[in-house]
Amino acid sequence: MDTEPLHRRVFNATLARHGVEYEIRDEEFGRAFVGISQRENSEYLIARFHIRASADELTREHHTEYARIVADPRNLTLMPSARVLLDHLQARALPMAIASGSPRAQVETIVRGLELASLFRAMVTGSDVANGKPAPDAYLRACEQLRIDAARCLALEDSASGAAAAKAAGLRVIVVPNRYTRHQDLAFADARVENLARVIDLLNR
Repeated sequence: MDTEPLHRRVFNATLARHGVEYEIRDEEFGRAFVGISQRENSEYLIARFHIRASADELTREHHTEYARIVADPRNLTLMPSARVLLDHLQARALPMAIASGSPRAQVETIVRGLELASLFRAMVTGSDVANGKPAPDAYLRACEQLRIDAARCLALEDSASGAAAAKAAGLRVIVVPNRYTRHQDLAFADARVENLARVIDLLNR
């Protein structure tokens, strides 16, 4: 799911609501927000723009507005070639899991809105683990739920923090960077491709 444009939209709406006349653009968003927890994002906004709110308050605001947006399926967009890849993996009967840093309510809303729930054997979210990415917790839990050793699993990630989490858990990692994460250091991944369709090519080798 292409969630980053929605998160950027919410952050800019938050700034406007607190009287800050500033727009977070793509480059800054990718550098300072992507792959970082919502609370750390809130702390960044408070420190930079001197917003009179606590990090908890700003984080709750973000979750509430984001939940409202993703509740409308018309706002949900799959990443390019995602459906083709998912259909290919399902046809090969490969067990799939979601390992997300987002809250469970958000993940479940998105998966339900995109009608993808039946494809995944396991789902681990930021609500289910003590430590978010780049800690390996979400991937370790997902492998446990799949009952498959991490060394036999492959992670698809789009950010350095997500890729680091998967590697720390012992998985192989293919990174598919988006326009916000292309600048990040992703050299430690096992492979890098520009779109999800290329993942099929790698799996067929």
